[in-house]
Amino acid sequence: RLEQPMRYSGALLLWLPPWSAGAFIRSLFVVRRERLNAGLAGRLDELPDDIAKLVNRVTLDLWDGHDIPVTKSDDPSVRGNAPLEGEAGLPFDVAFDERAEFFRAKALDGDPRAQHSYALLRWSGFGGVARDELESAKFHAAAASQNHLDGLAVLGGCLRTGTGVKRDVGLGLRIIDLCSGLGNPTGVNKKAALLESNDDDFGAVRLYQEAVERGRVNALLLFNLGWAYIHGSGVEADRERGLNLWRESAGREPDEGSEEAAWNLHLELEGEDRDEANKWLIVAQDLGYEC
Repeated sequence: RLEQPMRYSGALLLWLPPWSAGAFIRSLFVVRRERLNAGLAGRLDELPDDIAKLVNRVTLDLWDGHDIPVTKSDDPSVRGNAPLEGEAGLPFDVAFDERAEFFRAKALDGDPRAQHSYALLRWSGFGGVARDELESAKFHAAAASQNHLDGLAVLGGCLRTGTGVKRDVGLGLRIIDLCSGLGNPTGVNKKAALLESNDDDFGAVRLYQEAVERGRVNALLLFNLGWAYIHGSGVEADRERGLNLWRESAGREPDEGSEEAAWNLHLELEGEDRDEANKWLIVAQDLGYEC
């Protein structure tokens, strides 16, 4: 089990001074997040054999003879012998700009969630590290080889586009379909992005909404759905609902997508509520978003 900041109610933060918002979000609640089979739609004991073999081959190629970090933990919530999902928790005493170093240490020790979190930061360049597509793909592959569904879904996207890894469109699409079909939030994001690229905004929103109904979401999915509601893309526009989804996304900081949600809240609100807008600006800056 990993400790992770809980979602917050955006209304509570309206009474805080801007400089205290980031610290308050992190210290509001702590919940224990279990991501084993009980939370997975369409349970798997392991990945389909053919996909598992191909993923392992890709992982070996990416690590190029170096040891691939594998967890030695006996804790079933991080062991990786059953499908896992979610990002690693960040302790309260680790600053946002030091989170990449913290996740890297755990990733090299084999923690699949930390591998996924570190890989996301190597893609975005947030958290005190430079952007590196190859390093991102390597650690996503390491997580994927331990049955981490988010890492697998991102690796599918890398394979589809040839980002940091040799391109394999067919395998990438199969992986995305698998993860989306299992209800994994990152898989849903990837599948929805493909629908959007084919001008099927309605289909994309339907995937996001189904994920919310299942209670299987991440910060980026909430941001994406909020964007759809605010801009009326694939759904009837509902600005307040979109803003609340962005607030919920930002409350999952420092998970991927929370920084975009905070920044866009700032942009959306700066003309009508300067205090709340400035609060979200501070959160976005603390997360390393290039404003």
